[in-house]
Amino acid sequence: MLVIDGATRTGAPVDDLGYIEGRGPLGRAAMRVTRHLRAVHAGRYLPAGLAAGRHLDIGCGDGYFLDRSPARERFGLDQRTGDSLDDGLPFPDGHFDVVSMLAVIEHIAAPEPVLAEVHRVLKPGGHFILTTPRRAAEWLIALYARDIGEEHETYYTADSLRALAGGRFELTGTHAFCLGLNQAFCLTRP
Repeated sequence: MLVIDGATRTGAPVDDLGYIEGRGPLGRAAMRVTRHLRAVHAGRYLPAGLAAGRHLDIGCGDGYFLDRSPARERFGLDQRTGDSLDDGLPFPDGHFDVVSMLAVIEHIAAPEPVLAEVHRVLKPGGHFILTTPRRAAEWLIALYARDIGEEHETYYTADSLRALAGGRFELTGTHAFCLGLNQAFCLTRP
């Protein structure tokens, strides 16, 4: 687990962009650009006043989005560093002001238990921020990421995400970016 508390950083994030080393030159360049754009667009949904709050990023990679977060306490989980969601999230109920998942939900075969855990650890009024590509992006991603069809379990729309969220969350924001091939969502816990 990566933990950032003020200027103190503990834990082991994924090596800087280490997760794309097998992508080739085009893939490495594309991943750097899309990582930045995901962070910028997801950042639009970070709530005002977060400087005194807590932020959890699931699938944090090298901590890029957490480094941009104004939250006082920031936590990152990533399966590539041994973190697992199999037994739930290792945090108490109502612990976080924000939970984010950038380009992660489309890789999860059974997202319902993860959303239940996100709901549990979010404070009422907390934001669940996520990004995910649209199905139309698959052809472009396939140019630099081999076997992307096997990596992506599901592509989401606002309607399918709203259905997945059930009564746990209210969809309070959504917009497309990267020429409409990616999308950002903000779900709020009532």
